[in-house]
Amino acid sequence: MGDRYPQLLRGDRNPWWRPVLGLLFFTVSLVTASAGVIVAAVVARAVTSGTVEMDDASLPIDSPIGLLANNLVLAALVPAAALAVLVVHRRPVGVLASVTGRVRWALLVRLLGVALGVMVVSFVASLLLPGEGSGDISVPPAGQLVGLLAVILLTTPLQAAGEEVGFRGYLTQAVASWWRSPLAGTIVAGAVTAALFALAHGVQDPALFLDRLAFGLTASWLVWRTGGLEAAVALHVVNNLVALLFSASTGQLEESITGSELAWSLAALDVATMVVFVAVVHGLAQRWGVVARRVPATPVAGALSGPGEVGYPGPRPPAPPPAGGDNPWGMG
Repeated sequence: MGDRYPQLLRGDRNPWWRPVLGLLFFTVSLVTASAGVIVAAVVARAVTSGTVEMDDASLPIDSPIGLLANNLVLAALVPAAALAVLVVHRRPVGVLASVTGRVRWALLVRLLGVALGVMVVSFVASLLLPGEGSGDISVPPAGQLVGLLAVILLTTPLQAAGEEVGFRGYLTQAVASWWRSPLAGTIVAGAVTAALFALAHGVQDPALFLDRLAFGLTASWLVWRTGGLEAAVALHVVNNLVALLFSASTGQLEESITGSELAWSLAALDVATMVVFVAVVHGLAQRWGVVARRVPATPVAGALSGPGEVGYPGPRPPAPPPAGGDNPWGMG
C-alpha cells in the first residue's frame, strides 16, 4: 500500500524545520511574484490611460486589467509551490499534481464535464430560489464586456488551479508532513487549509464563511479520494467560470468577487451541490479505477532509490558485460 496524496512530502528523514522553511520560501516567492504582477499591471494601465496611480482605484476588479492582475496573482501560487517543493523539499514537482507524479489530463477533462453538468443545474436552481434571482442587471459597454469575458475564459482556470495547488496541494502536504500518523496528518491538514482558504477571502458573514469552509473541506476530500488535484480543480474552475461569466455579463462582477454576504438559502444550495459532486466523483472513481495511492517503486536487490520518488520505476538491474571483457562505464 502506497502513500495517499497528503503524505507525498513526508519521507524517512523529515526534520520538523523543513516544512517551516518551505512555507516561508513559498510565502516569499508568492509575495515577490504578486508584486511583479501588480507593478506590471499598473504600468500597463498607465501606458494606456496616461495616468499613474498606486492605489486600489488604479486597478478596479471589474475592469479587464484589474481582473487580469487579480487572476495572475492567484495563479502565481503554482510557481511558488513548485519552487518550494523543488528547492526546499527536494522532491519532483509532480508530487503537487497527483500520486502518479503528473497531471492526469484525461481524468481532468472527464471531471470538468461532470462539474459543468452539476454546476449548471445548481446555477439554474439558484435563480429559482425565493427571494433570489439575477438582481440588478446593467450590461457593461461592449468593449469592456469583451475584454472581461476574454480575461475570464483565458485566466480564470489558471486562478482556480492556482488556489488548488496552493491550498489543497502544497499547504496540505506541508502541514500533513509534520504528522507521523497519516490519518492525523490528513485530518489536520484538511481542516487547517480549509479554514485558511475561507479566511483568505477577507471579511464575510457567517453564511459565506461556512460556504467557503465547506468548499475547502470538499476539495480536500476529493484530493484524498482521487489521489490528485484534478477533481478539486475541475469543480473550482467550473464554479468560478459560471459565476464570473454571468456576473460580468450582468454588471455584477465587483459584487461577485468582493461581496461579503451570502443568503443562507444559497449557502445551503452550494453545500448540496458539493455533496452531489462528491457522490458522483466517488462512484466514477470506483468505476474508472482511479489511482488514489502512490505506487511504490519496485525494489532491486543491492540498489538504493532516491527519497520521495513518485510514479517513477526503480533502477534497472545491471546487465552483464559483453563476453570477453569488463564494461568500462559501469552501465547496463
